[in-house]
Amino acid sequence: MQGRSERFVMAKHPPITLAPFFQPGDEGAAEQRMYVAGFAEEAGEAWGTLIPLDAEMVEHAILGQQTFTVWCNSDGRIQSQPTSDSVFEDLLEKDQLKETPLDELVAEAIEQGKNEPNDDILDMFETLHERLVRAQGMVADEIARRRR
Repeated sequence: MQGRSERFVMAKHPPITLAPFFQPGDEGAAEQRMYVAGFAEEAGEAWGTLIPLDAEMVEHAILGQQTFTVWCNSDGRIQSQPTSDSVFEDLLEKDQLKETPLDELVAEAIEQGKNEPNDDILDMFETLHERLVRAQGMVADEIARRRR
């Protein structure tokens, strides 16, 4: 018997590239209760353990780092607007930035204050009235300027 040595050559496989992902736990739900995080290969198949995350905790962590302003469209619709352009575009694309007409906001403020004692709310309503009168004057001036 001749001594022969066999060589085992291990086949080289291309490296597997995994990318982190973060997604809603139930993509069809109107309101998320959980999100999941993990790693997925290029084809999108998850690898390893998926980490469930409580939706409220995730949203507080994300929105806690975001500053919002308020935007008034020229037709009187009010909309919240994150200061981050990328977050704004993403929320707008997903139809998650709701608009409310100014008059509906005022009606809601009046409704919420109806049962408050006058001592607590009257000054606030007077301030609201002054601001609305001032806003009405600014809009009337702009309309007149554009008609000239």
